[in-house]
Amino acid sequence: MTEHPEKFPQTHAELGEFVKKNQDRLVRHAYFRLGNQEEAEDIVQEVMIRMYQEKENKQHIEQPVSYAFRMVYNACIDVLRKKGRNNFDQLVEKETLAADPSNCEREIIAREEYVRINRLLSSIPGEQAEVLRLRVIDEMSFVEIAEIMKVPVTTIKSRFSYGIIKLRTKIKNLEEVNYELH
Repeated sequence: MTEHPEKFPQTHAELGEFVKKNQDRLVRHAYFRLGNQEEAEDIVQEVMIRMYQEKENKQHIEQPVSYAFRMVYNACIDVLRKKGRNNFDQLVEKETLAADPSNCEREIIAREEYVRINRLLSSIPGEQAEVLRLRVIDEMSFVEIAEIMKVPVTTIKSRFSYGIIKLRTKIKNLEEVNYELH
């Protein structure tokens, strides 16, 4: 992030600079929740518009980047609720899309990465999985994650630690099964 506190964007120029600095991370954040690049980009655009429209009421926010991540996260949850199903399940059903030659290679790789990561993360409790996503995928500090999730930093660190332990155990068990099969 930045070394000095960032203020909430108040002008078109400030919003443009804010978007330029944070858009890629926010889209990636949304993508790893939705599994769809277009939806992720749409959500980030809607959040940026909403942030600008609400700028008068948000001047007091000291961490606008964390606030934007939280808005994107909440928007993703809303989209998933409207769909009525876990988007990961939908993507697993659509893994055959990767075989469609009309899909570009980058999208195929991103989709495979999304499926692989979410398959592993679905095996641990949701709160631990979310901390791992924010820390590893979104490259956020524990302090930033605590601000977004509205819990103490110590809780975030313990969720991260327990999540890593559970993932290591899962991966070790998968490796043992693969070794025994070969």
